Amino acid sequence: MKSNPTNSARQQGNLLTSSKQELIQIIERLEKERASQLDLLKEVYAEREILARRVKELEKQESNNLDSDGYRRMSSWVSKICFILQHENRPLRSPELIGLLEKREPELAGHRSKEQYFSAFLSNAVSYGRVIQQKVKGVRGYYYLLPEWLDDKGQVLVIYKSRML
Repeated sequence: MKSNPTNSARQQGNLLTSSKQELIQIIERLEKERASQLDLLKEVYAEREILARRVKELEKQESNNLDSDGYRRMSSWVSKICFILQHENRPLRSPELIGLLEKREPELAGHRSKEQYFSAFLSNAVSYGRVIQQKVKGVRGYYYLLPEWLDDKGQVLVIYKSRML
């Protein structure tokens, strides 16, 4: 049995037509997938940009390490002592300084012997002249003041003297 040449041509034409339609469907499906993947890529890229900005903000904040009132966690202990005195705007005793600083400094708050640990930093602040040690009769220990709280004769200004008691 020989095949009819017109039947064979017709079958080939049907195959070509169905192949064209299948190819068109495949191409349309692939274009939809590509468009979907492109949308997903754009979404991921936008999210990446948002996260990159957030990382920059956090790095800047970490480098400054500023609290809302200007306290810098990365400063030296002497600077922290001076900051607390300026912020409180009154002479303070060592236990008061420790109490205020341990709220901000987990390192100090968790230390076994806060007074001994803190004493070295306070001594440095006094020896560097950034803080003045002042004895008041009848009060145990010293008050610590900033140098600008003294007059030309080295006496505590009246406004700060009243805040010592």
